[in-house]
Order: sequence, then C-alpha cells, then structure tokens
Amino acid sequence: MKVFVYILIGLILTILESSTLSFLPIEFFKPDFGMPFIVYTAFFLGPQAGLITSIFIGLIQEIMSNSPHGSMLFTKVSIFIMSTFLKNKLYIDSRYSFSYICGGFVLFESFLFLILSFLSKGETKNIVNMMFYTIPNAIFTGFVSIFIFSLIEFLNERYLNREY
Repeated sequence: MKVFVYILIGLILTILESSTLSFLPIEFFKPDFGMPFIVYTAFFLGPQAGLITSIFIGLIQEIMSNSPHGSMLFTKVSIFIMSTFLKNKLYIDSRYSFSYICGGFVLFESFLFLILSFLSKGETKNIVNMMFYTIPNAIFTGFVSIFIFSLIEFLNERYLNREY
C-alpha cells in the first residue's frame, strides 16, 4: 500500500513538474520531484519498491521530456542502483540529511547525462550550459525534498502505519 501511495504522489508531482515547470523561463528553479521518492523507497522500503518506483518515475519523465530515448529511464534506474549500494553506507536521520542525499543524486544524474550525451552524440557544446544549471537544480531539489520527506513521514504516521 505504501509503495502504491508513494508512486502515485511521485507520478502526480512528476507530471506537474514536466508539464508546468517547462513553461517557466526560470531555469534555476526546476527541481526533480521524482528523485526524493526514488531515494526514499530505495532506502526505507527495499530494493523491489525502489526499482518499481524508479521505473515508473523514469518512464513518466521519459514520456514528458524531449531528452534522448531511454536516458531518463537509465538515469533513474542508475539512481536506484546507486542508492541501493549506498544504503548501508549512508544514514538518513532527518529530513536535512535526506535533502543532502537527494541533492547529491541530482548532481550524479547530471553527470550521467553529460556522459550519455558525450557517448551517444559526441556532443560537447552544451556541457558548460548543463554544468551552470546543475548546482542550482541540486540545491532546489534538496530544498523541495525536505517538504516531500515531511509529507511522506506525515502520511506514514497518520495513515499508512495503522494496524487493523
């Protein structure tokens, strides 16, 4: 039940992100709403839930973006794999440590995009542009993930951890 609720909220926020934020001319403030859900499910609900969440969110972002085919799904599954490996190495004790981890994974995702664009097209002209927007996007995603973590914890405490 938890995984379904998290995926549903993540998909709704991802669709809103892809459909509404693309019309705003502000490139600095475009967070990745799917990242906190992938990291949360991988860290707290296990690998099966994390894989399912990363595939669904990656597919929705793939459908809604104009990036090269398969790149969004590849990066989201890579984020899941990396967070699964780091699950025993990193300790999330508050929403602030969660936001740092989400911001770090946004930087990792941008690095993967750079590698994919270089390997697939040999393209190097947008590297400076992408690096210019990477750090503000990571900071803003970390900021948004504080609120998403608080929302998830509220839902867990209030509705999803009830015993019947």
